[in-house]
Amino acid sequence: MSLTGIGVILIGAAFLVIAVYAAWTLNNLANLLRGMEKTVEKLPDQLDDLFRETGTALSQTNQTISEVNDKLHTLSPLFYMVRDVGEASRKLTSPLARFSASMSKKMERNEKQD
Repeated sequence: MSLTGIGVILIGAAFLVIAVYAAWTLNNLANLLRGMEKTVEKLPDQLDDLFRETGTALSQTNQTISEVNDKLHTLSPLFYMVRDVGEASRKLTSPLARFSASMSKKMERNEKQD
C-alpha cells in the first residue's frame, strides 16, 4: 500500500468522523426544534387564557372601584358634618384662647409689678 492509499484512507476516516458528528449534532438540533414546536403550539391557548384572566381582573377592579365610589358618595355628608363641627369648634375656641392668653399676660404683668 502506498502513501497515497494510506492518505486516502485517513481522509475517508476523517470524513466519516465528521459525518457522524454532523449527524449527531443535526439530530440534537431536530429534537430541540420539535420541543420548540410543541411549546409554540401551546402558546396561543396560553395567551387566550392570560387575556381572559386579565379581562376578568379588570372587570372586577372596575366593579370594586364603582362600589368604593358609591360608598364614598354615601359617606360624603358625614365628612361635611365633621368638617362643620370642626369649624364650629374652632370658631368657639379661638375667642376663648385669645381671652386666656390675654388673662395670662395680665397676670404676668401684675406679678412683675408686685
